[in-house]
Amino acid sequence: MIPYKTIVAMDVFRILLKGAGMLHKQKKSRSNCGKNKDVGNFTNNSYPPLWKELFSKDCFRFASFLGLYPALYNLFLKLCQNYDLKKNGMNYVISGGIAGLSLFVESNMRRRTIALFALARAVGVLADAANRQGVVRPIPHGYTTLFCLCCSFMVYCTALKPQLLQKGYYYSVLKWSRDYTNSNLEKVFRKQGSVFVSCARGEIHDNTCTRHAFLDLLQSWPGFAKLYLPIHVAPILLFKRKLLRQQPKKVLKSLLKNVVMSATFLSAMVMLAKYVICLLRNMSGKPPPLPAYIPLLAGLTCGLSVLFERASRRKELVMFLIPHTINALFLLGLEKGFCKYIPYGSVVVFAASMMPIMHAYEREPATLTPFIRGILRYFVS
Repeated sequence: MIPYKTIVAMDVFRILLKGAGMLHKQKKSRSNCGKNKDVGNFTNNSYPPLWKELFSKDCFRFASFLGLYPALYNLFLKLCQNYDLKKNGMNYVISGGIAGLSLFVESNMRRRTIALFALARAVGVLADAANRQGVVRPIPHGYTTLFCLCCSFMVYCTALKPQLLQKGYYYSVLKWSRDYTNSNLEKVFRKQGSVFVSCARGEIHDNTCTRHAFLDLLQSWPGFAKLYLPIHVAPILLFKRKLLRQQPKKVLKSLLKNVVMSATFLSAMVMLAKYVICLLRNMSGKPPPLPAYIPLLAGLTCGLSVLFERASRRKELVMFLIPHTINALFLLGLEKGFCKYIPYGSVVVFAASMMPIMHAYEREPATLTPFIRGILRYFVS
C-alpha cells in the first residue's frame, strides 16, 4: 500500500502544475490585453486554493486509484497462493488484471490516457517476449520504422485533423514548431482556397524555406536542450543516486551526451517535418487544402531523426507516440463510423494491459524499460 503522504504529495504537485498552467494563461492574457481590469490581480488568484483542491472529488479519485491498484494487486497475490499458479506466473497475470479494474474510480478525462499508456507498454512487453522466445523474428530497425509510421500519422493530424489529437498535445506540438499556429494552419493547410498560399503570405516565415529551416534548427536546439535536461536528470535522481555518488564524472558525462543527442533529435525532427512540408507544397503549387500525402511523407521523413537517440531511448519514444496514435485512430474510427464508444472500455483495456505488464515485472523485468520498472517497484513492491 502506498503511504498516504506520498499520494498527497503527488496530488499537491498536480495541483501546483494546474496552478502554473493558470498563471501562464493569465500572464499571456495580461500581455495581450494591456490594462485589462480583469487581469490586473492575476497574482492573487494564480493558484487554485490548495486545501479546496486537495479535498476535491478529483483529488479523491486520483488518490483512490493510486492506493487501490497496489492494494488489490498484493491482496490477490496472497489469495492466489492457495492455488498452484506461481509456476507459470498466472498469479501475476490474474492479480494484475483484477487490480487494473481500479481505474474505474478515476475520472473519465484520465482513464483513456492511462489506459493507452498501459496498452503501449503491454504491446512492447508482448513483442519483446515473442522475440526472446523465438516466436517472432526481430525486425531490423523495427522501433525506428514504427516511430516513423507514428510520426507520419501525427504530422497528418496536426496539419489537417487536429480534432483527432488531445488538445494539450496538439498545442505542445504547435509550441515546439515555433512557426505554426492554429490560425495560420487553418489558412495555409485546411481551408479551401483558390490560389496557392506561400509561407510568407500565410505568416509562417519570411525567409526562403531552406534558410529558415537551417536557422530554425540552430535556434530551437537550446530550448529543446532545456526541455530534455530534467527528463534525463529525473531517472538519475530517482534510480541512480548511488552510482552518481560513486562515479559522478561518468554519470554527468553520460547525462551531457544524452541531453545533446535528445535535443538534436527533437530539433531535427521538427525542422524536417516543416521543411519537407514546405518543399512538397512549393513543388505541387496547389491551393489549400494541403494534399494528405504531404504531411504523411513529412512525418515519415522527420521520424528518421530518432536515429540520433540511442537504441534504448528509441523504444521509449515509440512507447510515447503509440498512445497518441491509437487515440487518434480510435477517434478517426468514431468519425468514420468504424468504431463505437464502449462505456468503461478504457478500464477493460487498462486491466488487460496490466496482465502482461505485471507478469513481465515479476518474471521478465528485462522486457520493461528501467523507468517503468522503477515506477512499478515504487508503487507495487
